Amino acid sequence: MEDSHLMTRRLAIFGISGRTGHELARGAGIKGWEVCGLVRPTSRGEGAIVHGRIVRGNFEDFDRVVETVADSVAVCCLIGPRPPYTDIFCAKAITAIIAAMKQAGCKRLVCQTGAMIGPAPNRSHPMEWMARTFARWHPQAIRDREEQERLVESSGLDWTIVKPPRLMDSPSQACVQASASLRIGLLSMISCTSLAAFILDEIQAGRFVRQRIFVKE
Repeated sequence: MEDSHLMTRRLAIFGISGRTGHELARGAGIKGWEVCGLVRPTSRGEGAIVHGRIVRGNFEDFDRVVETVADSVAVCCLIGPRPPYTDIFCAKAITAIIAAMKQAGCKRLVCQTGAMIGPAPNRSHPMEWMARTFARWHPQAIRDREEQERLVESSGLDWTIVKPPRLMDSPSQACVQASASLRIGLLSMISCTSLAAFILDEIQAGRFVRQRIFVKE
């Protein structure tokens, strides 16, 4: 049974305008959370909000990051570069988020990165080949994401890093597998809806605090 005292608290979401962010905000709102999300001035995020609000700004504007985090009991970071992977910002963004959380006294952070980020002996040989190929093509993007993970792990917060493989728009499946050593292959995938549901459950249950967790359906 869910802890009822969490149901009216605030959840801050960075990356709320993305597919997983929309699903997380929608699911959190339905379950009674007040949601606050930071979006760029030109982005759209209002459609994801059931109960809460949008803050418009950039990560360079620290006051807007602080405003987003204020009064939150947990923070979700779902940001990431999109093709052609030339927008390098994840490490700088998580630095601002961590600083804002410490200023606000918020300890719980769930950060989504990816199954191809960093060394992972649980990747299949084809998946490892793909990860190395991607790193050769986009070295700055990979280094940025690895630094993002390092900053989260050294933050002193109650963090969880969630590492999904390929994201799909397909309907949610009944079961999400999650483990630090979960086998990840080329066919591994998870829907955005299932990923969002897993993240919300992890925020509330805290089963994987201070762990890197791979997930798939």
